[in-house]
Amino acid sequence: MKQIAKTILKIVKSKTGKEKFLVHYLDNCWLEICGANIAKHSKPNRIERGILFVNTDSSAWSHNLLMMKPQLLGKIKQNMNEIGSLRNTDLIIKDIMFFNGTITLKNIQEEKEIEPKLAYAPLSEEEKAEIEKKASQLSDPEIRSIFCRIMQDDKKRKKAVLENSKRQCKKCGVPIMGDDYYCPACERERKSALRLKIAEILHSAPWLSYEECINYVNCDKMLFSEIKSNIRSKVYLKIAGEECNAEDKVFATLLELGIVPEKLTDELIEETVERLRRNIYVSSSGSRLRSKE
Repeated sequence: MKQIAKTILKIVKSKTGKEKFLVHYLDNCWLEICGANIAKHSKPNRIERGILFVNTDSSAWSHNLLMMKPQLLGKIKQNMNEIGSLRNTDLIIKDIMFFNGTITLKNIQEEKEIEPKLAYAPLSEEEKAEIEKKASQLSDPEIRSIFCRIMQDDKKRKKAVLENSKRQCKKCGVPIMGDDYYCPACERERKSALRLKIAEILHSAPWLSYEECINYVNCDKMLFSEIKSNIRSKVYLKIAGEECNAEDKVFATLLELGIVPEKLTDELIEETVERLRRNIYVSSSGSRLRSKE
């Protein structure tokens, strides 16, 4: 795909044509760039004057991605650099803007492992004898035969994968392909536990930056920003509501300003909360006006 993109960018002469192709290219690479969760709720729409316009399916996702814009922009530039587009100053994406609207996602699915084509080698006599020994506990000849066939097929597949990859999952030990350290199931479990760990740390110390957080948990910056943005959105809803209490105000101030608790003052808390409430009110009023239009 990347080699084809390089060729097309050389063939297409007009700036408009190149921009349209880059939008098509980013659309196809969107899952790879930002992950399945973000890709479900957003879609590259167009490029104008060096600005990439990204369509999202809700104002909440526009806000979340706005908080993650530096990381997302870095990922996009890194991907586009691989096809040589950054060599042309007219095609450099300098900024991203997000807007809400209904989006049609094509072929966006959860990441699925594609079964590789493997060469299955015959089992050795020792391996067959080991399987026969395990099957000897079964009295029914037909069931024993089926058991041996299933075990032999499984053994062949595992041997082929190991021969092809020479790697095993660090957690469960199953053979894996490529440069990954975990199989798909263990990787999903690991990421889920990682998200919970990051959220737990931020709830106990909301002032932490990414650079400080990685002293406690090893994670990438985009995941950290996504989780912090989700926490921030929930806190904003509390601040805007009548049930907001003193603890919510303190948490919101620490999260918003990124300062340690020792620097808190009554004035700073009230000033931050009032500013947040004004911003929330202005934002929601603007959304209502746009919806009426």
